[in-house]
Amino acid sequence: MKKLSLIFVVCLATSLMFPYAASAQQASGQASRSEGFSAPAAGQQTNVPREVQQAEDAVERAVRRFRIGVEGGVGLDPELIMFGAHGAFAPIFHRNVEFRPGVEFGVGELTTLFGVNLDVLYTLPGGSRGMGWVPYVGTGPNFSLSHRGFEADEDDGSRFDFGDTDFEGGFNFIAGARKQNGMFLEMKATAYGVSNIRLLAGFNF
Repeated sequence: MKKLSLIFVVCLATSLMFPYAASAQQASGQASRSEGFSAPAAGQQTNVPREVQQAEDAVERAVRRFRIGVEGGVGLDPELIMFGAHGAFAPIFHRNVEFRPGVEFGVGELTTLFGVNLDVLYTLPGGSRGMGWVPYVGTGPNFSLSHRGFEADEDDGSRFDFGDTDFEGGFNFIAGARKQNGMFLEMKATAYGVSNIRLLAGFNF
Protein backbone atom coordinates (compact mmCIF):
# COMPACT_ATOMS: atom_id res chain seq x y z
CA MET A 1 0.00 0.00 0.00
CA LYS A 2 2.84 2.36 0.85
CA LYS A 3 4.55 1.53 -2.45
CA LEU A 4 1.41 2.40 -4.39
CA SER A 5 1.04 5.71 -2.56
CA LEU A 6 4.67 6.59 -3.23
CA ILE A 7 4.31 5.76 -6.94
CA PHE A 8 1.15 7.90 -7.14
CA VAL A 9 2.87 10.89 -5.52
CA VAL A 10 5.88 10.66 -7.88
CA CYS A 11 3.62 10.49 -10.95
CA LEU A 12 1.55 13.47 -9.77
CA ALA A 13 4.65 15.59 -9.13
CA THR A 14 6.09 14.70 -12.53
CA SER A 15 2.87 15.61 -14.33
CA LEU A 16 2.72 18.96 -12.54
CA MET A 17 6.37 19.89 -13.15
CA PHE A 18 6.53 18.92 -16.88
CA PRO A 19 4.31 21.79 -18.24
CA TYR A 20 6.31 24.42 -16.31
CA ALA A 21 9.59 23.01 -17.60
CA ALA A 22 8.28 22.96 -21.18
CA SER A 23 6.99 26.55 -20.96
CA ALA A 24 10.26 27.73 -19.42
CA GLN A 25 12.22 26.06 -22.21
CA GLN A 26 9.97 27.66 -24.82
CA ALA A 27 10.33 31.13 -23.25
CA SER A 28 14.10 30.80 -23.12
CA GLY A 29 14.11 29.76 -26.79
CA GLN A 30 12.03 32.81 -27.78
CA ALA A 31 14.31 35.11 -25.77
CA SER A 32 17.40 33.71 -27.45
CA ARG A 33 15.81 34.11 -30.89
CA SER A 34 14.82 37.73 -30.14
CA GLU A 35 18.35 38.45 -28.97
CA GLY A 36 19.65 36.91 -32.16
CA PHE A 37 17.44 39.23 -34.26
CA SER A 38 18.17 42.35 -32.22
CA ALA A 39 21.91 41.86 -32.25
CA PRO A 40 22.26 42.31 -36.06
CA ALA A 41 19.91 45.31 -35.97
CA ALA A 42 22.04 46.96 -33.31
CA GLY A 43 25.10 46.08 -35.33
CA GLN A 44 23.56 47.69 -38.43
CA GLN A 45 22.87 50.91 -36.54
CA THR A 46 26.47 51.17 -35.39
CA ASN A 47 27.95 50.25 -38.79
CA VAL A 48 27.68 53.87 -40.11
CA PRO A 49 30.99 55.66 -39.46
CA ARG A 50 30.85 58.83 -37.44
CA GLU A 51 32.53 60.81 -40.23
CA VAL A 52 29.74 59.85 -42.65
CA GLN A 53 27.06 60.93 -40.17
CA GLN A 54 28.82 64.27 -39.68
CA ALA A 55 29.03 64.77 -43.45
CA GLU A 56 25.28 64.02 -43.82
CA ASP A 57 24.45 66.50 -41.06
CA ALA A 58 26.60 69.17 -42.74
CA VAL A 59 24.81 68.64 -46.08
CA GLU A 60 21.38 68.91 -44.41
CA ARG A 61 22.36 72.16 -42.69
CA ALA A 62 23.65 73.60 -45.99
CA VAL A 63 20.42 72.69 -47.78
CA ARG A 64 18.33 74.36 -45.07
CA ARG A 65 20.42 77.53 -45.44
CA PHE A 66 19.82 77.85 -49.21
CA ARG A 67 16.64 79.15 -50.84
CA ILE A 68 15.64 80.46 -54.25
CA GLY A 69 13.25 83.23 -55.19
CA VAL A 70 11.73 85.24 -58.02
CA GLU A 71 10.71 88.86 -58.34
CA GLY A 72 9.07 91.24 -60.77
CA GLY A 73 8.08 94.88 -60.99
CA VAL A 74 8.74 98.16 -62.76
CA GLY A 75 11.81 100.31 -63.24
CA LEU A 76 11.83 104.10 -63.29
CA ASP A 77 14.20 106.27 -65.32
CA PRO A 78 14.45 104.49 -67.67
CA GLU A 79 11.00 102.96 -67.64
CA LEU A 80 11.32 99.17 -67.69
CA ILE A 81 9.36 96.05 -66.93
CA MET A 82 11.61 94.09 -64.55
CA PHE A 83 11.78 90.40 -63.66
CA GLY A 84 14.50 88.22 -62.20
CA ALA A 85 15.56 85.36 -59.95
CA HIS A 86 17.94 84.97 -57.05
CA GLY A 87 19.41 82.58 -54.53
CA ALA A 88 19.63 83.26 -50.80
CA PHE A 89 22.18 82.00 -48.30
CA ALA A 90 21.40 82.65 -44.64
CA PRO A 91 22.61 83.07 -42.03
CA ILE A 92 26.03 84.44 -43.06
CA PHE A 93 28.32 85.50 -40.16
CA HIS A 94 25.22 86.61 -38.24
CA ARG A 95 21.69 85.30 -37.90
CA ASN A 96 20.26 88.54 -39.42
CA VAL A 97 22.64 88.68 -42.42
CA GLU A 98 21.78 87.11 -45.77
CA PHE A 99 23.74 86.89 -49.02
CA ARG A 100 21.47 87.14 -52.08
CA PRO A 101 23.09 86.86 -55.53
CA GLY A 102 20.74 87.19 -58.47
CA VAL A 103 20.10 88.18 -62.06
CA GLU A 104 17.52 90.58 -63.46
CA PHE A 105 16.15 91.52 -66.84
CA GLY A 106 14.49 94.75 -67.90
CA VAL A 107 12.59 95.47 -71.10
CA GLY A 108 11.46 98.94 -72.14
CA GLU A 109 10.53 100.95 -75.18
CA LEU A 110 14.10 102.09 -75.83
CA THR A 111 16.22 100.17 -73.29
CA THR A 112 16.95 96.53 -72.65
CA LEU A 113 18.81 95.69 -69.44
CA PHE A 114 20.57 92.63 -68.04
CA GLY A 115 22.06 92.86 -64.57
CA VAL A 116 23.90 90.75 -62.01
CA ASN A 117 23.43 91.66 -58.34
CA LEU A 118 25.53 90.53 -55.37
CA ASP A 119 23.41 91.88 -52.54
CA VAL A 120 23.83 91.50 -48.79
CA LEU A 121 20.67 91.98 -46.72
CA TYR A 122 20.31 92.76 -43.04
CA THR A 123 17.05 91.99 -41.23
CA LEU A 124 16.26 94.76 -38.76
CA PRO A 125 15.82 93.44 -35.20
CA GLY A 126 12.58 94.16 -33.41
CA GLY A 127 10.51 94.30 -36.60
CA SER A 128 6.73 94.02 -36.59
CA ARG A 129 6.66 90.23 -36.51
CA GLY A 130 3.22 90.36 -34.95
CA MET A 131 1.89 91.96 -38.14
CA GLY A 132 3.73 89.40 -40.28
CA TRP A 133 6.05 91.91 -42.02
CA VAL A 134 9.76 92.04 -41.16
CA PRO A 135 11.76 95.04 -42.51
CA TYR A 136 15.23 94.73 -43.97
CA VAL A 137 17.86 96.85 -45.71
CA GLY A 138 20.70 95.90 -48.00
CA THR A 139 23.44 96.88 -50.37
CA GLY A 140 25.77 95.28 -52.88
CA PRO A 141 27.54 95.65 -56.22
CA ASN A 142 25.67 95.60 -59.52
CA PHE A 143 27.01 94.79 -62.98
CA SER A 144 24.70 95.76 -65.85
CA LEU A 145 24.68 95.42 -69.62
CA SER A 146 22.26 97.87 -71.21
CA HIS A 147 21.28 98.48 -74.81
CA ARG A 148 19.51 101.63 -75.97
CA GLY A 149 18.24 101.83 -79.49
CA PHE A 150 15.49 103.22 -81.70
CA GLU A 151 14.60 103.48 -85.36
CA ALA A 152 13.02 106.39 -87.23
CA ASP A 153 12.02 107.21 -90.81
CA GLU A 154 13.71 110.18 -92.47
CA ASP A 155 11.92 112.65 -94.73
CA ASP A 156 13.67 111.26 -97.79
CA GLY A 157 12.31 107.76 -97.10
CA SER A 158 15.49 106.35 -95.59
CA ARG A 159 15.53 104.73 -92.17
CA PHE A 160 17.61 105.99 -89.25
CA ASP A 161 18.77 103.34 -86.77
CA PHE A 162 20.57 104.21 -83.55
CA GLY A 163 21.91 101.72 -81.01
CA ASP A 164 24.25 101.97 -78.03
CA THR A 165 25.40 99.15 -75.74
CA ASP A 166 27.13 99.81 -72.41
CA PHE A 167 28.56 97.66 -69.64
CA GLU A 168 28.72 99.45 -66.32
CA GLY A 169 29.16 98.67 -62.66
CA GLY A 170 27.18 100.29 -59.89
CA PHE A 171 26.01 99.86 -56.34
CA ASN A 172 22.56 98.83 -55.09
CA PHE A 173 20.74 100.30 -52.11
CA ILE A 174 17.78 98.25 -50.90
CA ALA A 175 14.87 98.70 -48.49
CA GLY A 176 12.05 96.22 -48.14
CA ALA A 177 9.84 94.06 -45.97
CA ARG A 178 8.94 90.38 -46.10
CA LYS A 179 6.49 87.95 -44.58
CA GLN A 180 7.12 84.61 -42.99
CA ASN A 181 5.41 82.81 -45.90
CA GLY A 182 8.11 84.08 -48.33
CA MET A 183 6.43 87.10 -49.94
CA PHE A 184 8.38 90.37 -50.02
CA LEU A 185 8.08 93.97 -51.24
CA GLU A 186 11.21 95.91 -52.11
CA MET A 187 12.58 99.15 -53.48
CA LYS A 188 16.03 98.96 -55.06
CA ALA A 189 18.04 101.91 -56.37
CA THR A 190 21.28 101.62 -58.33
CA ALA A 191 23.90 104.38 -58.30
CA TYR A 192 27.19 104.91 -60.13
CA GLY A 193 26.13 102.66 -63.00
CA VAL A 194 22.96 102.32 -65.02
CA SER A 195 21.01 104.57 -62.65
CA ASN A 196 17.61 103.07 -62.04
CA ILE A 197 14.98 102.72 -59.33
CA ARG A 198 12.99 99.48 -59.16
CA LEU A 199 9.77 98.74 -57.29
CA LEU A 200 9.60 94.99 -56.89
CA ALA A 201 7.43 92.25 -55.43
CA GLY A 202 8.59 88.66 -55.14
CA PHE A 203 8.49 85.34 -53.39
CA ASN A 204 11.13 83.21 -51.67
CA PHE A 205 10.51 79.45 -51.86
